[in-house]
Amino acid sequence: MLKRIIWGALGAALLLGLIWAGSIWFTLAIGLLSVLGILEYSQLLKKQNIRPQTAAMMSLSLLLLALIYISAHYSALKQTNFIIDGERIMCFFLFLVFLIVFINELLRGNPEQGLLNAAANLFGTVYIGFMFAYILMVRLMPGGDGLFYILFTILVTWCNDTGAYFVGSTLGKHKLSPRISPNKSIEGSIGGLIGGLICTWVLAFLFHKRVLPLIILGVLVVVAGQIGDLIESIIKRNAGVKDSGTFLPGHGGLLDRFDSLLLAAPIVYYTITYIAPHL
Repeated sequence: MLKRIIWGALGAALLLGLIWAGSIWFTLAIGLLSVLGILEYSQLLKKQNIRPQTAAMMSLSLLLLALIYISAHYSALKQTNFIIDGERIMCFFLFLVFLIVFINELLRGNPEQGLLNAAANLFGTVYIGFMFAYILMVRLMPGGDGLFYILFTILVTWCNDTGAYFVGSTLGKHKLSPRISPNKSIEGSIGGLIGGLICTWVLAFLFHKRVLPLIILGVLVVVAGQIGDLIESIIKRNAGVKDSGTFLPGHGGLLDRFDSLLLAAPIVYYTITYIAPHL
């Protein structure tokens, strides 16, 4: 437990420092996390006799991050144009990933398992590369709110994970989804929600934000985070492993630490972009 707390605190301090620095430093950090996540995912695929396209997944993910960074910093765009161009980039890359992944499978010449290989690699690029890109897009949004919303997303997610862990380990009796993740409980899920909402209220108070809209966003982040955790559990169960890797001692793999955030970040991005302006 002590090792878990120490490494968790060090990792949290480093990440928060990079978030505060923003710009190229945060972009490079997200790029590194994407690469490490894809390397972990590739190893999970190998355990299932699925051939990963590691180089393609990494190259496409890093190129996507680079274009988002350029769009935010060198195009002198207004906020609306940044949003439009960023989403155009995401849509184009979705098509590009689909094309490249299936071309690679055609060149490999393994039709019996080609569809399974392509689907697994396509999913991995979207699940890791694209979802990390949303984290970057939230941070780089013009207007000064990007820093607050990425801090909000990460801190609420952490409080959700922490609340779920401690309440679930001490009071958990009713299984949340026993076939997917036997250790997760309904009590833990409720504890995570309470932790996330407490964090939301504290952030609303400290940053002088309207409480009700932020509470709604906090609930969405918690729900998305818990679903993201179950998605990662499905991936690990298919690979027959307990942890996705050994990224942090006592914390498992990188995907174990960021699975909740990967789904929460797009939720925050689309909520503040398309829903919040009308509230």
